[in-house]
Amino acid sequence: MMFGFIFLLIIAFYFMYPSNSNGTCCMHNQSHTSNVLDILNERYARGEIDREEYLERKGVLTGQKQPISLHKE
Repeated sequence: MMFGFIFLLIIAFYFMYPSNSNGTCCMHNQSHTSNVLDILNERYARGEIDREEYLERKGVLTGQKQPISLHKE
């Protein structure tokens, strides 16, 4: 009986505090967004994308603009 209770506590703890492979909580995606913006900034600085595409993608990533769908509905 006691083993089952401890097992349930471990399972509950696991679901309350999930982590990814590097040990950080998956609920915090701030560093991921920063990495994506860094990559976008680098691509713009290298000239791989133009200003319009840069601003559009940056707006989508920061939540200021909705992504444009290329599929007609």
